[in-house]
Amino acid sequence: MKKKVLYVGGGAAAVMLLLALLFGSDATSYVTTSVASVRDSVKNSVPVEFELERARQEISDITPEIRKNMELIAREEVEIEKLEANITQFEEKLAEDEKSIKRLNADLSSGVEYVTYHGIEYSANDVKRDLTNRFDEFKTDNETLANLKKLHVTRMDNLKTVRGRLASMQASQRKLRVEIDHLAARNKMIEVTKSASEFEIDDSQLAKANALINNLDSRLSTEEKLSHVTNQSLDRIPVEAESTTDILDDVANYFESQEKKSPQTRLAGK
Repeated sequence: MKKKVLYVGGGAAAVMLLLALLFGSDATSYVTTSVASVRDSVKNSVPVEFELERARQEISDITPEIRKNMELIAREEVEIEKLEANITQFEEKLAEDEKSIKRLNADLSSGVEYVTYHGIEYSANDVKRDLTNRFDEFKTDNETLANLKKLHVTRMDNLKTVRGRLASMQASQRKLRVEIDHLAARNKMIEVTKSASEFEIDDSQLAKANALINNLDSRLSTEEKLSHVTNQSLDRIPVEAESTTDILDDVANYFESQEKKSPQTRLAGK
């Protein structure tokens, strides 16, 4: 095994050494160009229909990523709804707490020693202690509400960004599908054009028929010429006057003769 590895490695080294001797510092460039040329040749030999189908599969592979992002968006929307409900609860609680704090503060500021709430009497010190605790809790809740609102803004911004990316991905997928359909139509048109150019119609029989008809026409024309020459005396000069009758004169003479006969025909009928 080691011998085989050494043999292969030695052979590769020998090839590189030979290339270096032949091409010098350009040996690497020649090797890279040759590899690229072979790769392009193999790629161009792949049928277009196969490449179109591969492209369709690549586009379909985008769908799982789209669905995953849609699920993330749906979960985030649920979380935002919960956050909004929590913010509403805090706002309602703070509104009630603010009323209570203002009432306690007003009662305590009046200078009375005892204050009655719901039939129970409280000393000024008890009211002051309760006011202090309520006010500290109110300030803490108010800060919490502010943070929740900031969180809501941030999550809404993130949701908007993800929705935009998802919409862009879906639009790109649709565009790619349209482009694939267009390329497939172009490929089909090329195939139809190629198949049309490969049609071969054997018109040799038609040519033979045309040749036969032309031959027959020539023979008949020749025989007609011979027949005319045979009936004509070639050793005499044709001195007979040529007919100068005109078709217009023939028509006029014919109808004049008919009109002259018409009265006699009518008399005979009577």
